[in-house]
Amino acid sequence: MAEFSDQGGAPGNAFRPYAEPVGRSAGMYADLNPLEGLRGSNGSESGNALQIAGLPMDVSSLTDIELDAEPLDTTQAATELVKFAGWRLLSTIGTNPFSVAQVLLQVQCLPMAVRAEGAEREKDKEEAEDAPDPDDPAYYEYLRARHSGRSTRVTRAAVDHSGYVVRDGAVGRPGYELEALPSEKLAVLRRLVRQPTEGMLSMFKGALTRWIHNMLDLLLQPTLEGVLNEALGLYEAAYVDSAPTALTLVASSVVVGWLLSPLEVVYTRLIVQSGSPLHRKYRGITHALRTIVHEEGGLRALYLSPYHLVPTLIKHALDPIFANLGALAIDRAGIDAYDRPALFAAAGLAWKSLAAIVMLPIDTVRARLHAQPRYVRRGKEEFREFRTCVPTTKVPYTGMANCMWRVIAEEGESLPRLRRRIQNGDGGGVGHYGLRGLYPGLTLHLMVNVFVFGLGFIGDDSF
Repeated sequence: MAEFSDQGGAPGNAFRPYAEPVGRSAGMYADLNPLEGLRGSNGSESGNALQIAGLPMDVSSLTDIELDAEPLDTTQAATELVKFAGWRLLSTIGTNPFSVAQVLLQVQCLPMAVRAEGAEREKDKEEAEDAPDPDDPAYYEYLRARHSGRSTRVTRAAVDHSGYVVRDGAVGRPGYELEALPSEKLAVLRRLVRQPTEGMLSMFKGALTRWIHNMLDLLLQPTLEGVLNEALGLYEAAYVDSAPTALTLVASSVVVGWLLSPLEVVYTRLIVQSGSPLHRKYRGITHALRTIVHEEGGLRALYLSPYHLVPTLIKHALDPIFANLGALAIDRAGIDAYDRPALFAAAGLAWKSLAAIVMLPIDTVRARLHAQPRYVRRGKEEFREFRTCVPTTKVPYTGMANCMWRVIAEEGESLPRLRRRIQNGDGGGVGHYGLRGLYPGLTLHLMVNVFVFGLGFIGDDSF
């Protein structure tokens, strides 16, 4: 029988003529070891990444480990990222009308809107007799006056600096401003579409800003959380089931939320501003950022102002708790998902409802503070007025607590009851306390939670 040997001249096995010897040198693993790229540029043992990671210095001890030499397909990864971003953009556009309706409900000052409605009705009664004949050339001046919110008489009435018609102490509603919005989001969208200065495209205000914010949050928050977990030696924990991993989750959410908070301010301003080209203040994301930084004290005020900083930290500290720690809290309460699945699902519904009850007032206050410019004037510099498509308070809020208290004290009534009271001559704002103003859209939110719970209850055979 012929004797076989390997090409290196070393004694070989007759039955495995092409098998290589077991005792390989460290250099043979240089191309296979994925950590070899972390070695220092000088190739010295002091720069060995294996030593830094606490692994043996001698690579030959890894002979029993199968190393995967397949390179990372960056093209495929980029393609998947583009697909995900595209689907995320479509979902953002699809749900943006309801987000717009929610922001408008949160920002509008209901007493101001109802009082403006009453003044508008009185103004219309007085001017109904002054409407010219459609064949009269003055009729076009009459239409232009109605559209812009000025007096419909040919002789124009006086207006204040915000464009409101002033008549014997009564303030009318400008034409670019919506009437008092009801609490139903579909009704808000109908009003928005029928408004001459808004229209269909207004339902997609801020959609691009919202998408950019969501994509950056999805990329930055898990990355920062992974870095914190690895730095603290928590990278082996697969789930958020301990206090340290929960802390890194909350910390990463707070840091990333604070870094991206200017985009949230821009998103609210783009939605709330009037859609009329004559009254629109911000033309887009970059223009809004530049304008806010220039007019309101720079990035320092945008990031460190208590009007934005405190609500942002509170929101982004509570969001991950309600979004990710519900199952852990229910399990710690002694409710097992396998032993009592129905009770576990009901507890999940209660947890989501609690999240809505706690977070909605915070979101409402944040939206009102975001929609309130705080100009820092330099000398005699004048700024373009920020005109909104819904009535807002004319007295600026001084902080989060002040905003919440004023909403409770001034907007605690339902829209029909407030209309009846103002029509009866009671125009006082303070004294009618209630929490209704802090919870716009809460009923729909709870109904959606119950609907999703019902679908899961029907579709799961374990109940």
